[in-house]
Amino acid sequence: MIASTFGTHAISDAHTHFFDKSFLAGLGKQLGLGPQAAGEVARRLGWNEPADDPAELGRAWVAEMDRHGVDRMVSIHTLPGDLDSAAKGIAAAGGRLIGYAMVNPLDPNAPAVAERAATELGFRGIALFPAMFGFSVASDAASAVLDVANRHGLNVFIHCGVLKVGFRTKLGLPCAFDMTLSNPLALAKPAAQFPRAKFIVPHLGSGYFRELLMLADMAPNVYADTSGVAGWAKYLDGNPSPVTVLRQAVDVMGSRRLLFGSDSTFFPRGWRHDIFERQLQLFEEAKLSAEDVGRILGGNMEEIVGSN
Repeated sequence: MIASTFGTHAISDAHTHFFDKSFLAGLGKQLGLGPQAAGEVARRLGWNEPADDPAELGRAWVAEMDRHGVDRMVSIHTLPGDLDSAAKGIAAAGGRLIGYAMVNPLDPNAPAVAERAATELGFRGIALFPAMFGFSVASDAASAVLDVANRHGLNVFIHCGVLKVGFRTKLGLPCAFDMTLSNPLALAKPAAQFPRAKFIVPHLGSGYFRELLMLADMAPNVYADTSGVAGWAKYLDGNPSPVTVLRQAVDVMGSRRLLFGSDSTFFPRGWRHDIFERQLQLFEEAKLSAEDVGRILGGNMEEIVGSN
């Protein structure tokens, strides 16, 4: 728990990533590197190289959460591939990390991967990146994965809007993303078809803010996280302030469907306390109530994880 001017609240961060050694090795494979790929990728990025055992990374995140007063975090397995490694690391956190498994619906095995993630490995959600992998969320392939999420009541983290992957750019990997597939309004039909799934759009739509609000107004099972709230207003008409954006999100979606997210990723940087402090400042400027802030900082996340 963390004390602030709004009182002392439990913190459940709805948006972080689990970058274990298998993740770095996967990036290294894309670069054509050899057996020491993970170490070389870490060196090029300026990151700590994770231990061979992913459980050590899970325990490192627990220590980091304890240092900052964070209760739990969603931890996203961020590159389709070694799901077992991420599962082992997340499980080592003793329930403090909530795992989401990234799947690519264009892979014929994607529904089976999502099923196994939910039933065998303890993941509580799936992560979809339509622009990155080039699929429509309204396609049959995506529907097969979303059917799994619906049956198990999983959360569906789905990236919409502008997609920038800094580590790929730094490594010189291609970022040829199809932004025509990233409009939140494409979720209107799937959200209605799969009502037991809860759809979480990060970064308040990453520039598709108006579209996100239109979607959320129609679909009560659509949520958004607050990561990047200060960075996407430049794409909106009139370049509104982050406070205006946040206030409008609360006015349309209500505080019960907004989730605090830091988008924390790697060590040595660790958990983004600076982002937490900036968002607290925005909450104050937007004149949110202590009850609203408590929901956003953790109450809402615990509610939708607890219902899975």
